[in-house]
Amino acid sequence: MSISKSVLTGIAAAGLALSGCFAGFQARADGSGPTPIDPGSGCSAVSVNIDGHAVFGANLDFEHHTPGQLFINRRGMVKTGTTPGTTGVVAQWVSKYASLTFNFVGYQYAWGGMNERGLVMSTMAFPQTICPPPDHRPVVDSGFWIQYLLDTCATVGDVIASDALVRNVTVDHYLISDRNGDSAVIEYLNGEIVVRTGGSLPVSVLANWYYADSLNWWRALRGSGNYSAMDGSIQRFCLAADRVSEFDETNGAAAIQYVFDTLEIIKGENFSQHASQWSIVFDTKTSKVFFKTLAHPEIKWLDLAKVDLRCSRGVQMMEIQSPVFGDVAALFYDYSHLDARDQYYWFIDTYHDSLTHQWADQMLQHFEGFSCQPPPGPRRATGRHEATGRG
Repeated sequence: MSISKSVLTGIAAAGLALSGCFAGFQARADGSGPTPIDPGSGCSAVSVNIDGHAVFGANLDFEHHTPGQLFINRRGMVKTGTTPGTTGVVAQWVSKYASLTFNFVGYQYAWGGMNERGLVMSTMAFPQTICPPPDHRPVVDSGFWIQYLLDTCATVGDVIASDALVRNVTVDHYLISDRNGDSAVIEYLNGEIVVRTGGSLPVSVLANWYYADSLNWWRALRGSGNYSAMDGSIQRFCLAADRVSEFDETNGAAAIQYVFDTLEIIKGENFSQHASQWSIVFDTKTSKVFFKTLAHPEIKWLDLAKVDLRCSRGVQMMEIQSPVFGDVAALFYDYSHLDARDQYYWFIDTYHDSLTHQWADQMLQHFEGFSCQPPPGPRRATGRHEATGRG
């Protein structure tokens, strides 16, 4: 499918706000630290390591009620990007892994999610981002980049290596973990990708300010028990870093509750008018996902390991604000164009008036054109086999 120049322009603009978390900052006049232009807005994520695997949690913070959709994305689907690199080539791939994603913008634009191999990630707004300049790599922007990673990567190492293949256009930064217990923060600073992992990532926490600067403030103030002099993002980072550094659970259920409790401590409404509209915890070992919303705080969960993830089963979806609790596997339904369209329209009408409904319609047309990879044809016998068969 060809994408018109006007739609490409819209995609480039959308890449500035397709995370689902918006925040802006400016320096304090006295130089004592950052202060938010829009106090407290944004998102937070944490990851703890239990018995060599990650339990990962994330809050989505907004002032207003926030609808959204979950998608079960199948393995074996052939996909293409929309924006070429300098050579004119767009990204093309087949989803190696199925995933469950939480989508604020709409279908294929993930805010966060986990795939069947236990790779998990989420997004935090970071307007200080300066992306690498255009080069030969095709562009896969923001939320669609998250979907690309969940489709094609099994580990944090795979994610880091993928930077050689595609270029992410974004104003976000990202916390990523995997089933091996490894984590990384990815930021784009001064036109270069900056990856923090291992020794450069002493606490797996991220909010809406530079990781290095946030870490320095936490180290300077740690032990004081008082982070109130800092802006909401730094406070959330420091409180979460305290929790992650003190984590010592050995029981999986206790670890999940610990992460939910941490998300409660750093929820947006504790720092501003922005409330944590969604709270999600991913257990990478068991492939279970737990979530709740501000409007419907009862815990819901899905065991991804028990879902038929073959491409032939088709994409399924559900509304995150469904007033239910417990196992939601039976509530997923076959992909609906109208429901997916309504989410895109809501996003545009509420948060991104520079985009149009026509943009959404054309993006959905592109995404809905993805299909399952054809099964391999019958193997053609070699001459040796043919001769043996006749004998």
